[in-house]
Amino acid sequence: MIKVLYIGQCEEGSTSKMRFDVMSSLLNVKIDLINISDLIFSTNKIFRTLGWRFKIGPLIWRVNQLINYTISQNDMYDLIWIDKGVFISFDTMRSIRLKSIKLVHFTPDPAFFYHKSRFFKKSLTLYDYCITTKSFELSEYKRFGCQNLIYSPQCYDDLIHKPLYSFEEKVYDVCFIGHYEKERALILQYLIDNNLRVVIGGIKWSAFAKKNNDKNNLIYFGSHLAALDYSRVLSSSKIGLGLLSKWIPEKHTTRTFEIPACGTLLATELNDEIFSFFGNDVLYFTDSINLLSQLNELLNNPLLLKSKIIQQSIRLEKLQRSYRESVHYNLQVIGL
Repeated sequence: MIKVLYIGQCEEGSTSKMRFDVMSSLLNVKIDLINISDLIFSTNKIFRTLGWRFKIGPLIWRVNQLINYTISQNDMYDLIWIDKGVFISFDTMRSIRLKSIKLVHFTPDPAFFYHKSRFFKKSLTLYDYCITTKSFELSEYKRFGCQNLIYSPQCYDDLIHKPLYSFEEKVYDVCFIGHYEKERALILQYLIDNNLRVVIGGIKWSAFAKKNNDKNNLIYFGSHLAALDYSRVLSSSKIGLGLLSKWIPEKHTTRTFEIPACGTLLATELNDEIFSFFGNDVLYFTDSINLLSQLNELLNNPLLLKSKIIQQSIRLEKLQRSYRESVHYNLQVIGL
């Protein structure tokens, strides 16, 4: 029986936990887990900020101490899978390398344009495989010495992201779940001002919600929506905005697949990557005015909207982008 160690931020509702659960099921073994989320949440807020922003302080020390203690107490691992290894020092990585037959790094986040880590860059050559969801960073992985690079687009969890309400039970016109950005706020404000029933959720939206407190067509679900709560909001909305970040050159995100998986029409900016996934089976927009026009057309024609959602669902099924299908593929590539 193979021996596997998984290191990641595995709080409930996180994509890391979803990958861990799927991997455990596929390999049919008990995987040792180092859940660094427990350390992150138990660290003083100031030291947590230092750890996240500058990769220094007690949080970094505690994470590396836990990893070193765990691997020193165990024999050789057939696989060590590190999910978002931004806190792991080079010295710890060398110890991990000596304890693993195959060493794999996975991140759904940008590793060079935003979530930067000097530890990760220095350790890249130690990994047997690196798996990234960001096509725009492929050249950076190679530049820093990645041995074997796997591009794996984002996924959805078919146990969580699914239609929880029928089309007739949907109550909201449009939803957006994700962090605040100025460009996103401008789009949402335009829709609200033009009387669409809008739902938002995610971090940093409280000031926006307060500003629109007198509007009865805005519902704010707070800063944290995860797992089935997240899926319920998506599924109870007719159209979901898959707004891409302007902080990075992002071409698709988890929402790109989670929204269709919940039986809700995806509205997104057009680019070659998303078009390669969905063709013309989603709603593409160029600006707020164009978006509003298309939304009104579909919302005023329920039969057309329902038809587009059905076509989108057929397309999604062919893509095979569930976590189970994606993790299975990645395990095959690395030889497990």
